[in-house]
Amino acid sequence: MQTLIQPILGLDNEFPSSVFVLSHVASKRYGCYCHQNVHGLACFSTKAGAAGFGQFIDLDGLKIVELTFDEARDVAKDRPMPVTAVMLLDDMSDPKIHFIR
Repeated sequence: MQTLIQPILGLDNEFPSSVFVLSHVASKRYGCYCHQNVHGLACFSTKAGAAGFGQFIDLDGLKIVELTFDEARDVAKDRPMPVTAVMLLDDMSDPKIHFIR
């Protein structure tokens, strides 16, 4: 696991400028993931990656939404604990983690 400690996007360009997340608009819920006891908003650099992750979530009405990195950080900050990060899950065995709290 690689942990990113830079508080500002653009340092080392680990995250793309926009990401895809899964959103359930009716309940205001988002797809999240837990890796080694770190809970985070699940983000992907491609729509196909988000769609593949969505197959593991048993919830009708999920939409793939494209967000800027800053918007994704805001969504993650609005999630209840234990969500503490934004996770780029293009490689689920080695996610890129950006802590938001």
